[in-house]
Amino acid sequence: MRSFFYQTLMVLALLFTENPGAQAHEAAPNGQSEVEILAQARGNHRRPPGKRSRQGKANQGERVRVQVLLVHATSGQAFMDPALQRWSRHLRHLRYDSYELLERRRAALMPDRSREFEILGDRRITVTLLNKNQKRARLRVQMYRRGQKLVDTTVTVNRNGTFIMAGPSHKNGILVLPITASY
Repeated sequence: MRSFFYQTLMVLALLFTENPGAQAHEAAPNGQSEVEILAQARGNHRRPPGKRSRQGKANQGERVRVQVLLVHATSGQAFMDPALQRWSRHLRHLRYDSYELLERRRAALMPDRSREFEILGDRRITVTLLNKNQKRARLRVQMYRRGQKLVDTTVTVNRNGTFIMAGPSHKNGILVLPITASY
């Protein structure tokens, strides 16, 4: 029954990098993989007007800025939330037609520090920065529902890159979580 609740999706090695995909290790309490990493994108994207590049500024130390988006993917009438245009070409590989941004959460993490985000009331996601170097950051992502651990995965994401995690069912669709690590 849980397999219907959490749809296992395949890793899509598509994106803008020489290293085509995030390295992931997933484990669920019952030993089954329930959520998978879908894609990883490098962060050479246009900045919105008024946002300045941080290139050339002093080293920001060990801090990594993490952004977690909560996207509701459904079938039916085609729709792409304008806030999701950056990820649209990757989201369209899923079997859904409509993508709506529900929440956007941000945090700055230091190595071996975590940040917990509540999503949709009964779910929590914890993101931990394990380490980073000039090219990549290693993150641990855990998802809980009503206190029960559903996902515990470790990913290596390129600097200023994004990986997409998907799977939990939600209102005739699924939740998709693009997670970006910027530094």
